[in-house]
Amino acid sequence: MCAVMQTTLSNSRLSNGSAHRAPWYVPNRRIRTQAAAGHAAEIAQWATNGRGLDTALDEHALFVALHTCAFRAARRAQGNRVTIAEREEWSGRWRDIRECIVKRNLGLVYAMLSRIHSPDPDQDGRVSEAMYGLVRAVERFNPWKGYRFSTYACFVIARALMRHARREGRYRGLFPVQRDAYMEYTSQPPDFRVGLWAERLNRAVQTNSAELTDIEARVLAHRFPLGGGCCLTFQTIGHSVGLSKERIRQIQNVALKKLRTILEVDPILQ
Repeated sequence: MCAVMQTTLSNSRLSNGSAHRAPWYVPNRRIRTQAAAGHAAEIAQWATNGRGLDTALDEHALFVALHTCAFRAARRAQGNRVTIAEREEWSGRWRDIRECIVKRNLGLVYAMLSRIHSPDPDQDGRVSEAMYGLVRAVERFNPWKGYRFSTYACFVIARALMRHARREGRYRGLFPVQRDAYMEYTSQPPDFRVGLWAERLNRAVQTNSAELTDIEARVLAHRFPLGGGCCLTFQTIGHSVGLSKERIRQIQNVALKKLRTILEVDPILQ
């Protein structure tokens, strides 16, 4: 879950420290004062290392500080008055506070995943969508509306999960994929034949007898890691290689078809 959260945060706005897109904020007069800026800087330091404030902060104070940092990061550079370096510093504080709020509300993701059921077997994809919904809720929440953040966040997460289920349903209707039992590595195979298939599959991957391309081998390594590693979602892999989630799924299907062809003609498995 932590890996999914870090990936989701890193792919959100202003995650790379660049100021080509300023974070959203509510144009409230209370975030424009120097006192608000100083308090937001203290909260950002507290969110980073837990030092600087003696008392635990409530939800409203965190979001006020978040919008204050967003306001400071969105100001236009005006010579010595507002420099690009200063805007970048406020962008970093905005990200620190945002990450702190996300971590404090991870329970909402689990709650909505348990309430909204889906026939989609890709649970990592559902977790990723729910996490992105939580991050989106943190970025767009207005603390002066008068309602609790948990109410707003649950609504956003639920909508993200339902959209994900509709997209997956449409995709699977257009591109049905059969289940590949021998692609599921197990530490204790149920019988000798399954273990033999897993062994020959592992050898085919290591020797590249299926003539997999670099991107195909990379996708399979992330989707079916050996040694009990973490299986990455299509969306996470797509972000790392600059491709869409649907394209990564297509690459995986082509690679699996190549491996299936090699195993079908393997004389040891005949």
